[in-house]
Amino acid sequence: MVKKKLILALFIINAICVSADVWQSSRITLTYSQNNEYMLKVYPRYIPDKFSTAKYQRQLRKGIVTDSIVPSHAVLYHISNSDTIEIWNKPLVNRTSPASAIVANDGTSVVTINDWYMAGYQHTLVIYGENGELIEDFELKDISPFPLEHYSRSISSIYWRENVEYLDNDRIEIHFINRKDEKTIRVFNIKTREFEEP
Repeated sequence: MVKKKLILALFIINAICVSADVWQSSRITLTYSQNNEYMLKVYPRYIPDKFSTAKYQRQLRKGIVTDSIVPSHAVLYHISNSDTIEIWNKPLVNRTSPASAIVANDGTSVVTINDWYMAGYQHTLVIYGENGELIEDFELKDISPFPLEHYSRSISSIYWRENVEYLDNDRIEIHFINRKDEKTIRVFNIKTREFEEP
């Protein structure tokens, strides 16, 4: 009887500490630089309907259907007058898609934030360079000023940020917030690839 009550108490405590979250299906998103001169178009991973069925796989091998899985990727555009010019088109490290992104005003870098369905774990903060090349791929544990257990959590995610924004074309300001509403700001310098001392 004591064992049953202990197990019940653990379930109740777990239910209080960890909440459920709801993620909509990922979709194509557009993100603009603050000056509206650059636009990032993010495409989530595409999986054709019925891709995992045996029939579809047979048809794929025979060439009857040609659709296959397309990894998450992004296209950066420069907007000049009425022209939209493609700068780069590259795959992203995210399995499904990033949850959000920001773009530098000069288009020399792009930052994606969190992984779709799993915020605060892999690919928490990813920085891409001028040609879409990967500069940094941070997990939350690599950049957090707080111990990870100090953040609010859900079943799938860690809620770690209040805001992420460009201070200028080379520096990103990251606003961390823990479950006690304690806040810390860190600045990452893309050129030096280091966090600046406060």
